[in-house]
Amino acid sequence: MLAASPAPAGYASHAFGELPDGADALDGPIADSDLPLPEGPPLWPPMAPLRPRLILPPGITLDDALRARLGESVDLIDAATPTGRAVALSLLLAPPLANGSAALLSETTATKVLEGLGQGVGIVDLQGEVTWMNQELAAQSAETLRRLVDICLDLLRSTRSGLLSLAEGQFERRGFRVGSSAYDVVATGLEPDPQGHPTKIAALLLDVSERRRLQERVDAIDMAGAELLRLDSEVIEKINPAERLKLLDGRVVAGVRSVFGWDHFEFRLLHRETKQLELVFCAGLAPLGIGEKIFANPQGNGISGVVATTGDAYICADTQHDPLYLKGLPNARSALTVPLRIQDRVVGVFNVESERPNAFDEEDRFCAEIFGRYVALALNILDMLVVERRTTNRRVATNVLGEIATPLDQVRIAAEAIEHGADARTMELAERILDVVSSVRHRVEAATSGPQTILGVEEILREGERDPILEGKRVLVADDESGIRETIREVLEQKGCVVVAYASGGPAIDRVRAEAATGTPFDLVVSDVRMPDRNGYEVFSAVKESAPRTPVILMTGFGYDPHHSIVRCSQEGLHCFLFKPFQVTQLLEEVRKAFGAPTKAAEGPTTQQPE
Repeated sequence: MLAASPAPAGYASHAFGELPDGADALDGPIADSDLPLPEGPPLWPPMAPLRPRLILPPGITLDDALRARLGESVDLIDAATPTGRAVALSLLLAPPLANGSAALLSETTATKVLEGLGQGVGIVDLQGEVTWMNQELAAQSAETLRRLVDICLDLLRSTRSGLLSLAEGQFERRGFRVGSSAYDVVATGLEPDPQGHPTKIAALLLDVSERRRLQERVDAIDMAGAELLRLDSEVIEKINPAERLKLLDGRVVAGVRSVFGWDHFEFRLLHRETKQLELVFCAGLAPLGIGEKIFANPQGNGISGVVATTGDAYICADTQHDPLYLKGLPNARSALTVPLRIQDRVVGVFNVESERPNAFDEEDRFCAEIFGRYVALALNILDMLVVERRTTNRRVATNVLGEIATPLDQVRIAAEAIEHGADARTMELAERILDVVSSVRHRVEAATSGPQTILGVEEILREGERDPILEGKRVLVADDESGIRETIREVLEQKGCVVVAYASGGPAIDRVRAEAATGTPFDLVVSDVRMPDRNGYEVFSAVKESAPRTPVILMTGFGYDPHHSIVRCSQEGLHCFLFKPFQVTQLLEEVRKAFGAPTKAAEGPTTQQPE
């Protein structure tokens, strides 16, 4: 169905299939239109030239080339859009022209076009009477019609009081709800009185329930996202990086469940150097086995590998017939995976699984990507806080070392000068001064070396006392930093432990399993969270699988935990974690706690604030 507004004399009408010179004939519904041109003399008097307007009812499509050619001669009005429908309504009901003469299509023709708009259309007068409506509006409930009439009467009153104008070509949009349905009313004025106030309202009723529902869902996502990004400075300052991540973990899981109602999902971050997709948050899905990894690679890494590589979301409608799907949730039948983005950069993936086939649609994809951006931003903020703290600590320590270097040298030179020609007592004091200077310098240098050191070792080793609680305890230490590894070995052995040490996670895991298989599991495992071949969570999982009663202590530098092992381990029974550089006394205290020494009552894993 194709209709056009009345055209001025001397202009060709392109209302019902007549095209501009040189245009190709139209196929389909346009060419088959059964709406004839009004017969008889022209319905409009001579007037200033105006461009004809062509109304395209819903369902009529034009290719770009034809649309461009038509646009050279006519104004196209697409009645498939709310604005286009409103304009078409105004034209078809034909308010009086400026010179007072009417320009109307025949009643039959106008009615057919109004019915073809596919939306409810009606005319309401000052008494609240619906003087005309199409079939679509007539099919609405009594409550819906009442609300529409109320809006029209309110608009008529507003125009008469001067609050708004609904002169020719002006529209007003209002909304209302009836039960679970949402509607918009697009209205324009008709038949103005001598003062120019409309006496009737032509109203177009639009069912916007789906659009409104989607907007409400997006609003809920925005609220959940704002909660993720709400980082109270006073709270954040008092907790360490692992506790911050744990706080965010709770918010993410709560947000997904409340906004989406999903129970089986995971978030993975992309490691920039290795391209590994490392698990951060997980709910209702089993983690990968020890040694199993997923990378941003479309070959052999499942749907997550494809999404992380291409940056395009993926809906798996049926896992049983999708070769890309890698098993996650037992009995999973469908999955949705979207990229996590910061601006245009993919930083990870958000994967959701369901036991129902075809559980996800394009709306779910759209909403999941919005929520994923909030998660990516929140994680990025936490990472920047860790980097800022590491940078600040190193800068302060370096400045302190620079400031005390000269005074220490002066004290040393003075003490050496005193030694020459001094008596025995004075020389002894000078030696003690030199020892103190050397100790101060060593301690400051140790602090400035950051996570590659343990503080306060000299005093403990100088004491040389064995600890009855640690005597004979078998301890495994895993850390790729030789200085840390050997220092812990030396300290624990001096206290009476039997220590074996490994520079990587793989051999350490093998040894843990082997000892457990012989019935002689280690009494304690101390591991770094970041090693070349295995992360802290994998070491922790291996210990818990083979020797559930063996406690585990994890260590990380300045709270840096790229695999987010600490949060995951804390949820599964981690004894404690330490942030390098830590005091050796803190390590010994946690080791003694692990062996049942009396300590302060506390719940959950012990944490230590990074220096």
